[in-house]
Amino acid sequence: MKNNKRRKRKNIISLTLIITALIMIIGFAAYIGYSKMSQTSESTTESANNSLQNTDFKLSDDLSGAIAVLAQSYNSFDSTSVEGEAWQDFFISHYLMNSHYSFNYLNELTAKNSNIIDEEEAEYMSYSLTGIKSDFNLSEPLNYDNAASFLSDAFLESYTAEVLDDGVLVHAVITTTQTTIQDDEPVISDISFNVDVKLVNNPSSCFDGYSISSLECNL
Repeated sequence: MKNNKRRKRKNIISLTLIITALIMIIGFAAYIGYSKMSQTSESTTESANNSLQNTDFKLSDDLSGAIAVLAQSYNSFDSTSVEGEAWQDFFISHYLMNSHYSFNYLNELTAKNSNIIDEEEAEYMSYSLTGIKSDFNLSEPLNYDNAASFLSDAFLESYTAEVLDDGVLVHAVITTTQTTIQDDEPVISDISFNVDVKLVNNPSSCFDGYSISSLECNL
């Protein structure tokens, strides 16, 4: 009888230990599961915060116009190639003397200087756009009274942006409006295409502190 009681007690103790061990295992597994869920939640929250940060960037009218004008003339643009007379002529005709496009700094400058743009100011605005210093050779200061328009215009319709450590990557849709003459009547047609633009930080730039480093059109 005594042996049977001892066996029963041992069985009860063993069963209790087994149940206790199972409870501990289940509790540990639950803790691990909760920990992984917390890490996943934190990661998701961090990703969401990063996405919100990416949407904080907004293109100004100055920058969006500058991108559209560049995309209208360049299928592929790299700021390191900016040099010489060809760039000077392009920048002056499309950015400084274009009656269909202007930007705040140019407006303030011409208003203050009776529509006169000197060589130093022209070089500064070119540097602002590209981040690269170019030497212009003007025979005389530019007079904004002589600004002209082209038979085509370009507009940035929409965009998304990715904020980078050194700037912003912009994915945009550009629409060009072209006017041609057929049978003595003007005919207007629109063409839209995608562009990828790398903007780099440039605190000295009059284009909201950014310069256009590169541009690729996806026609």
